Amino acid sequence: MIKRIISLIAITILVLSHGAAFSTTKPEEQLNAPRPPVSDVGGYSGVYYDDQASLQRAFTFLEAWTGTSDKHSERKPVTCTSVDIEPCKSEEKLAFETPLPKCSVNRLRDCVEEFAMSIKGGDFIQATYIDEVTPYFFRSAPNEYMTAFKGDTTRGIPDSGLPSLWRFAGVKHAGGDEFLLIPKVTGEIVAKGRRVQSLDVGIFPVSRANAISDECFIKTSESSCVIRWPFPEESKFRVKLKTGLNLVGWFYGRLTDPVISSEKLADGQNSVSISGAPISVPVVGLWKKNSDLPKALNDSLDKEFESRGFEFAGTCYFGCSTKSRAEQAVLDERNPSFDLSDYFDRYLIWVKLAEDRAYANRSTWSFRTVREYAQYEKCLSTGGIAGIVTTNSNAYIAGPPYFDGVELNYRVASPHLDSQGKLQIGTYDLAIRSDVARCLYSFTNAPVQATLSVVYADGGEGQKATTVVSEKSGWLTLSAKGFTYSSPTVKVRLTQEKVAAVAPTPTPSPSPGASSSTSKPASVASGVAKKKTITCVKGSTSKRVVAVNPKCPKGYKKV
Repeated sequence: MIKRIISLIAITILVLSHGAAFSTTKPEEQLNAPRPPVSDVGGYSGVYYDDQASLQRAFTFLEAWTGTSDKHSERKPVTCTSVDIEPCKSEEKLAFETPLPKCSVNRLRDCVEEFAMSIKGGDFIQATYIDEVTPYFFRSAPNEYMTAFKGDTTRGIPDSGLPSLWRFAGVKHAGGDEFLLIPKVTGEIVAKGRRVQSLDVGIFPVSRANAISDECFIKTSESSCVIRWPFPEESKFRVKLKTGLNLVGWFYGRLTDPVISSEKLADGQNSVSISGAPISVPVVGLWKKNSDLPKALNDSLDKEFESRGFEFAGTCYFGCSTKSRAEQAVLDERNPSFDLSDYFDRYLIWVKLAEDRAYANRSTWSFRTVREYAQYEKCLSTGGIAGIVTTNSNAYIAGPPYFDGVELNYRVASPHLDSQGKLQIGTYDLAIRSDVARCLYSFTNAPVQATLSVVYADGGEGQKATTVVSEKSGWLTLSAKGFTYSSPTVKVRLTQEKVAAVAPTPTPSPSPGASSSTSKPASVASGVAKKKTITCVKGSTSKRVVAVNPKCPKGYKKV
């Protein structure tokens, strides 16, 4: 399904810069993906690493993949308007995708419960619903992936919906006062009814235009579109959804200072609430002549091209019907999961070709589910969300932080410089359920201490990184801000002091005339050793360690 969609659509990807002021200069929100350097000439390969493309393709469809072959590429997709209509009624393998609409008296499942916003640390104000937006994608087949459908909760398929426009009283951005909300659910029902489902949510400040131009973010007809703008400064958003998807595991987000909660509702749905502020995310985009590519990269692209049956992977601008890369000009904007080392290594090569500089920086507010959570399954016996990782890193190893038995490790990568040639400053936030963290480490309910570090391949540590650790309302949160990029690994180590009860000192018999009241040290009277706090430094990084016998982490000195 994914390959077929990619080969059909040529997307306009836009990028933006967080907190940009309104001016006569086009904001980076409205930059297009780079086009081939030479028109109508093959032999060029390009990339555009921007993981918001999945939200820009806000498809609505239900498909049955008919045929007897086990090969996905040999099965034919047929669009359905209902699961009760053939072939979707009988076919075992189905695929669907749809945005979720606003909850109402007529829509109580799979919908938006709340959309709220806060400015400059003020109280959250509720958004007012304006309208729904119907994206328009294909000139040749405009309705192929915009077909409303009736779902079936017993098969895990919701009714279809559309993206929605909202407004906050008294709030404006550089282009107006409308905000586009796209909460998209995607699913596949494969062999023996096994479900693979995901949730992807994004917010976009937009304006509506009655003409098609390079600034268009999503087309809504042949002659209209919505245009994207920067977020208002010092803004924070909260989205609360109801969904029948089985949300177990982790979220990955493009926001900062996340606050997350989830609960199981009486009707079997999950209610999920996430709040946070937008962050600036770098985007990598460039073209190169195939003959100028490093051999390792060119060989990797050749191998993939052949494995796909000599089909292009991404948006083709020229030579699309040929079977030779030498005759094609193709931009790969798929943003594949970086869980495979080959893709991650390929990304690092492209960053080097881009001279370690971002093509653009765009402010972003989004989050999505991460399907892989097997390592945490033993600690999720009751289900629910284990945690959320948010970062402004352009690339990352997909999935939750890897637990090696000692530390939680999360590998990220971005250009060292932003689009203006300045140092790209990294952000990383981790919120993990306290019970999940304690389960992983076999901890008790006693307080947990944590250290967070940013380590590079050469063993160095991120410069000027400030870290914050706290535990509140059943969640352990850790944050690192101010480090620089190349391809570091964020490491989190949790510890817990084993506090032994202190036996009370025997009280001697009072001497004649002495008072029968004897004072005891507080630590003895309570039976608990008193904790101390020390400050440790390493370069410009400082950490506070609280323990009975506090010690500085390796490489740090006590001050």
